[in-house]
Amino acid sequence: MNPPLVIAGVTIAGGLVGLGSGWLTVGLERFERLEDEERQERLDYERDIAEELSRAAAGEEPVAARPWAGERYGWTWLERWLSPALGAIGFGAFAAHEQFGTGLVIHLMWLAIFVHVVDFDLKHRLILNVITYPSVLAAVVLSAWSPGLTVTSAIIGAVGVAAFFFVQNLVSRGSIGLGDAKLGGLVGAVTGAGPTSAHLGAVYAVIAGVFIGGATALVLLVTRVRRLKDPIPYGPFLCAGAALILYLGP
Repeated sequence: MNPPLVIAGVTIAGGLVGLGSGWLTVGLERFERLEDEERQERLDYERDIAEELSRAAAGEEPVAARPWAGERYGWTWLERWLSPALGAIGFGAFAAHEQFGTGLVIHLMWLAIFVHVVDFDLKHRLILNVITYPSVLAAVVLSAWSPGLTVTSAIIGAVGVAAFFFVQNLVSRGSIGLGDAKLGGLVGAVTGAGPTSAHLGAVYAVIAGVFIGGATALVLLVTRVRRLKDPIPYGPFLCAGAALILYLGP
């Protein structure tokens, strides 16, 4: 076990990394011009509603329309509080669990990526290619130094989980997004999969994500925070499942 001062230092570093993730989120919003895209989508939506009202005035049955639910941009509680808290808790837990070394540093890097994905997906229901594609490549390269992984198991995990969610995207007609499939590729690459029981981390990560997501969705429905038809981002649950498997080890 690492000394308490090391654990405390890593915990503080995790909080700072989480804060940096907030800066990254705000920067990517601007780089991807998300607010401009939403503004155009809102104009199109309001035009469609105006056309529906014109038809209703002409005697046609009006179509019920829900008010536009705008997204938030810039610094919110997600960047100010949630990301630093997740970073600090995650980094501290791993530092208390693993001996300081290459394996721990690699795991902390994936935690940092997951913290950003959680923030961005909760905020915009979007997982950016600029994050997932380089991360999958890095995961395959670093698999040779990652605890319990090989390059082969990382590639099998990435391809297998990505293909699984791609099929889910087709079956669900888009309810499971392609962003989740790409994130699945990252989850599979960092947890690994193969023909032996020693390389089933990716399978366990997906199962854990499904259970965590299902339990969370049930709580949100029971407490009426979300309705049955309201979308719930799936990326955070995949990240949670992957982090759990990384913590427990191969």
